[in-house]
Amino acid sequence: MSRDVRIDIIRGILIVSVVIAHFREGIVHDIIFLFHMPLFFILTGFLLKYEKVTDVMYLKQRTVKLLIPYLCYMVLDLLFVRQTFSLKDMIKLLWGGRAISGTYWYITCLLFTLFMFSVLVKNFHKNTVKHLILLGGGIAVFESYLSEYVHVLKYPGVPWSADTVLLALVYLGIGYYYKKPINMWMGAEERKFDIAAIGAVITGAVFCFVNYQRDSRLYYFDMKPLYYRELLMAVAVPCVFGVILLRLAHWFDQCVAVKWIKDLLCVLGQMTIPIMFLHVPLNAWKDIAGYGLGLYCLIGIGIPVLFSCLCSRFGVMRKLFGLPLIVFHEVQKRKKDDSL
Repeated sequence: MSRDVRIDIIRGILIVSVVIAHFREGIVHDIIFLFHMPLFFILTGFLLKYEKVTDVMYLKQRTVKLLIPYLCYMVLDLLFVRQTFSLKDMIKLLWGGRAISGTYWYITCLLFTLFMFSVLVKNFHKNTVKHLILLGGGIAVFESYLSEYVHVLKYPGVPWSADTVLLALVYLGIGYYYKKPINMWMGAEERKFDIAAIGAVITGAVFCFVNYQRDSRLYYFDMKPLYYRELLMAVAVPCVFGVILLRLAHWFDQCVAVKWIKDLLCVLGQMTIPIMFLHVPLNAWKDIAGYGLGLYCLIGIGIPVLFSCLCSRFGVMRKLFGLPLIVFHEVQKRKKDDSL
């Protein structure tokens, strides 16, 4: 199946954002956390098709495809970085989710979200599914408030972050049910979409300026520790940033002058799994070494890219570590044109 270059561009931007956000807490970290994980879930929903999401075999294949790398990267992390083998720590690793540091929560939450969405889509009408998803989002917000008093919800939390599914379903549903407007924003040539995207940039900039003027943030969002206090904002803010990324992907795809950026983002967009799992363990010693953001990104992105390029030619390595069989879009397009 051919890949959409614009989707890979967006994925590339998002995975770079993930790495930058994990360097250090602060304003940049907080801004990126407003949108990066929600947009990953929205992209997943956008790429889902009814015949797949309702197919048990597809879900089994997706589970194996994600859980094997999840376990392999966790073992590497345990052996070479954490180097802890106590019973308590082993239980934490098996518990997953909020009980362990890093990005492991995302994969398990994604799988639970896919299974839950499959059940809903197969058994209910589209409008009913939308209502149930919104209801789940409301319950997620309630749980977020409740977690301030019931601390076990935050740590160790529900195994494998299964409760975060309630909010993740909202984002997955947006991508799944609103494919047409997403495609339109990503592909339309009309100037009005560019003007609207500029409006979104201004809106986002004003929001961030106002939000981070004071010592205490007016609004904060983080899916992993259950910090999402307003459902409307939890949906609206990522969508504003999403509109910007959709038009960015369109511009990068069309503009020859930035072709090298486009090609780089496309490659990174195909390597989201190794970058997501490796960038934190590879930089486990950053505070001791005292290096800055540039070296942090070079290590957190460069080494996974090198690892993928060297090992993706081997089928076993692709399965074990979720490595992509890298597609170079321009080459693929040129071959297609030659065959016409």
